[in-house]
Amino acid sequence: MSHSRDPYDRSHEPQTDDVYGQEPWMLDPFADPYTGQTAQTPPEGYTPEQLYAQEPYVPGPETGQMLAQTGYPPAYEGDYQTGDYRTGEFRSGLEPEFEAWPTADEMRAEEPEAEQEPAKGGRMAAAAAAAAAARPRLRRVRRQRGRRLDNTVLVAVGLVGAMAVALLLNRPHQWEQPKLAADSSAPTAATVVCPGKPKSGADQVAVTNAAEGSGKVTLSGPGAGNGAETTVGAGKVTRASVKPGSVVVKAGKEVAPGLVAGRSTTKPLAATGCLPPQAEAWFPGVGAGATHNSILELTNPNSGAATVDISLYDEKGVVAVPEDLRGVAIPGNTTRTFDLLHVIPRKGELSLKTTVVRGQAGVMVRDRAVALETQGGSEDYFPGQSTPAETNLLVGYPNKSASRTLTVTNPGDAQVSAELRLLTPKNVLTPEGAPEISVPPNGQTQIDLTKLLGKDSAGDAYGVEIVATGPVATAMRSVDGGDVAITTATETISEPTAVVVPAGGGVGKKRVLISGPVTKTGASGTVKVVPMTAKGKALKAKSVEVGPGLGAEVEVPAEAALIQLVPEGVEINAAVAMSGDGDAVVPFRPLRSEVRTAGVAPGLPLPLEP
Repeated sequence: MSHSRDPYDRSHEPQTDDVYGQEPWMLDPFADPYTGQTAQTPPEGYTPEQLYAQEPYVPGPETGQMLAQTGYPPAYEGDYQTGDYRTGEFRSGLEPEFEAWPTADEMRAEEPEAEQEPAKGGRMAAAAAAAAAARPRLRRVRRQRGRRLDNTVLVAVGLVGAMAVALLLNRPHQWEQPKLAADSSAPTAATVVCPGKPKSGADQVAVTNAAEGSGKVTLSGPGAGNGAETTVGAGKVTRASVKPGSVVVKAGKEVAPGLVAGRSTTKPLAATGCLPPQAEAWFPGVGAGATHNSILELTNPNSGAATVDISLYDEKGVVAVPEDLRGVAIPGNTTRTFDLLHVIPRKGELSLKTTVVRGQAGVMVRDRAVALETQGGSEDYFPGQSTPAETNLLVGYPNKSASRTLTVTNPGDAQVSAELRLLTPKNVLTPEGAPEISVPPNGQTQIDLTKLLGKDSAGDAYGVEIVATGPVATAMRSVDGGDVAITTATETISEPTAVVVPAGGGVGKKRVLISGPVTKTGASGTVKVVPMTAKGKALKAKSVEVGPGLGAEVEVPAEAALIQLVPEGVEINAAVAMSGDGDAVVPFRPLRSEVRTAGVAPGLPLPLEP
């Protein structure tokens, strides 16, 4: 059976819609294709192979809303054929472009004109050509979107929320940098600074090595003139004649481990140990008046410049610093001296703090007591306290003195209360009538201890313990007949150490005062006291037992120029108190016998167990 025209050539049929070759159900993906339709049967005379060989029409919405292809929901509600929007609906002018289906008019415009039936191929070839020509072409349009969120955005927000919940419910790993053992080695160089000489007295600088090293050391600075070099032996004290200015002692790797130096005068007696450069130092109870005056010395031991900041405190708080003490610049290899009487004259005592902000500097104070009647007086050295602490031990002071003044300085912003206790060879006790100590924030408090430390009330006491509710710096000033002696907070020692002390005329009794551990849980042990002459000859040694609350007092011969302490299994605080033509106190400090270098290695941090 034959037909007069191709069944798929529908150009001559009446159109029921505005789209050529598409049924209404093809335009609306939600329409029921069977509504109002009757079953259609393929025209007779065509085999299934011929029918399936034809390319089918691809339906697509006229409005360009590609729901299945893009995944976007309808951007608005309204007539998609007329383009009427809902009133008040948001429309963005900047929307992304995408490919959409052409409209019916565009499809008709691009439809090729009907051609005559070809000579060869018949109606089937013509139908294939017409189907290929009528295949829909995509065009680029701008999509109007409303305020609805895209499905992809909703999925991304959901994933982020799920990750946040997982992080909250699961405890994250804690990370820690792997700890490597520190490396210890002997120092290859050492530098200590000796302060300048007081106004009167025979002066000397003594240098030795408390370990087993021997070699040469160099002396420089204002007190050494053009510089000098001397040989130092293990256990032997080498004395050098110097000028009144400060002296810098530098040692190489042979003498650096165990380098010990000191400066002293006799008639009147004054002594101190030479200290390495300090980053910070506290001097509670300095003077700037007519009868009590202090001299600050800042020494730069290196060739590069150094800068030091100075702070002052009194009973009311921080004191305005004069311009001369603000950001003090110290050229290389020089010493700057400041007489507080001329820089900031005032009645009463002050607390002084130095902070090195650039380079290195050795810091020391010389304290002076002046008698107004005779204008005579004496000076002694005032070594600073490196760090304020809650517990301070002031070990060693003269047996008798006309006045003793304790100064407690609080560097914090809150008020601090402190308790005073006495150190005796048998125990640590709170004396009857002990004062209540309260220190204002950023201020100082002074307590008169003349009666409390008198011979009648505390004849066997050799030190004072200050236990505060916050870190404080402490010092005690003793004056007797114009002579002054300063007792500062001592450092804890657990390894062998030593000090050099003056010997000869003008020096009489010497006492080594040792305090055991502060806490009750500290260990007990023995301390060996070894006095030696300047030539290295060991004098009679003595071992004493110390422990929590248990101290010792050991007298050494007047000819001792070097005193060594060897603690065994115990931590101690100790000092040497000397008397003669005046009084002096020299504290023991830890020796710089090794340098510890932190272990460093490349790698990632290791996670701790959850």
